[in-house]
Amino acid sequence: MSAITDTTNAAAAASGSFAQAMGAGTMGKEDFLLLLVTQLQNQDPMNPEDPTEFTAQLAQFSSLEQLFEVNKNLGEVVTSSGEMERLSALSLIGKEVVADNGKFRFSGDPMKLGYRLESEASDVSLHVIDGNGVNKASIPVQKTAAGEHFIDWDGIGLDDKLLPEGDYQLVVKALNAQDETLSSEALVKSTIRGVDMRGDGHWLVSDAGEFQLGHIASVREM
Repeated sequence: MSAITDTTNAAAAASGSFAQAMGAGTMGKEDFLLLLVTQLQNQDPMNPEDPTEFTAQLAQFSSLEQLFEVNKNLGEVVTSSGEMERLSALSLIGKEVVADNGKFRFSGDPMKLGYRLESEASDVSLHVIDGNGVNKASIPVQKTAAGEHFIDWDGIGLDDKLLPEGDYQLVVKALNAQDETLSSEALVKSTIRGVDMRGDGHWLVSDAGEFQLGHIASVREM
């Protein structure tokens, strides 16, 4: 009777540890191993643990340990990746970059705006759109061959006046001889002056606004 009581008490203690771990929202491999060892030490002599079930529990413990190791390795990879991104962003200070999202900030000074064509076009037009979606400027384009092309834009809008400072979006429209839309990208060339490290990523600060590292298409020495 005493042996059964001891077994019951030990099992209850182990269950309490398990419940405490689950209540805390975390169950480590040490908790799992404690439950397994307690179960072996306090099994009913009249009804010993099934070897097949014990083997399955050992396999579960092995899988759990592997998952903890994988999680640890993934955490290290994420940390390492963040440090590499930080170093990459800092290394761009003073470099000339090309961003491919078409967004830019106009400060009143001339800018280098451009476009990339996947194939030769019959007609290409560039438009500067303000925050309300209104076309504020159309930039004359002459080159229609495949590749990257840049234009020095003076900031003059459709009304022949200098556009006010602010955020704009460059939009490129390219057509072939059959008036079919061709694949193209709007480009903004600028020089990186600094890096802002925020919760939503690393932002490159340039004379044409801010860009995330993922939008940088090319980098050149000044």
